[in-house]
Amino acid sequence: MVIPKEPVWKAAERRVGEALAGLLLDGYLIFNDIKFRYGNIDHVVVRPDGTFVLTETKSQTGRVTSDGRRILVNGRQLKTNPISQVMRSIRWVRNLAKRLFGKNPWIVAVLVFPNAKVNIKHSVKRVNVMDAKKLLDFIRSYSRRA
Repeated sequence: MVIPKEPVWKAAERRVGEALAGLLLDGYLIFNDIKFRYGNIDHVVVRPDGTFVLTETKSQTGRVTSDGRRILVNGRQLKTNPISQVMRSIRWVRNLAKRLFGKNPWIVAVLVFPNAKVNIKHSVKRVNVMDAKKLLDFIRSYSRRA
């Protein structure tokens, strides 16, 4: 019997999910592969302080940069706009939280490239872009700026 090879995108999401599991013992809640009307959210982490961290995983390889408005991989724009995808996810989570809990949670967006070298130092349209090695430290040390 031949076991089919795991798709690259699925392996990337699985690796990020496994890394995030390291936060569970510290009181974080983690939700994986949340399906909604417009697709799915790869991971939502709820920090002990109530901050929501939405992560979208991209499996591209190479060098990730930005021109200040768009994410570029190896100098090219992605077929789909991951910034728009993350913003749509944020709106959905915010609306759901308002309906369920009457609260408007603070939401932090992270675009994770576990297979690439990320050369972005600042957020792009308020989305934090990083490789998987920096993800847990970012989530643990994030502080909301007033």
